[in-house]
Amino acid sequence: MGKSYKLVKPVVTFESYVRGINAIRHDPKTRLTTSPFGITPEQYINDPPVYVGDAVAWKGTKGPKGSGMTKEFIAAAPAAVVAGLRNAIKISKKYAGVTGTVLWNGKLYPKKCIEQKKG
Repeated sequence: MGKSYKLVKPVVTFESYVRGINAIRHDPKTRLTTSPFGITPEQYINDPPVYVGDAVAWKGTKGPKGSGMTKEFIAAAPAAVVAGLRNAIKISKKYAGVTGTVLWNGKLYPKKCIEQKKG
């Protein structure tokens, strides 16, 4: 697993901020993430920390939307990730026609998610 570093938020223009985020988005060796751990919920909502880190080896190997897993992705990702994704795709397709929302544990969720959880 790669190292992560907290991103210091300097005063920047909106344009340079967006350009930087876009550059990282297209960089196969870098990732951005945020985490609610180690800070209060208020801090996470108001000013979540952003971390820059090493990306997984298979970042950017996916194909066009809806095309499934590419040969490059299958070759680069660990076998367990590929197997898990295949299983997730199979489950998702099983519930493809389920629409709407459901109130569950006091929160609103897509009905498809609840049906998938029930299995």
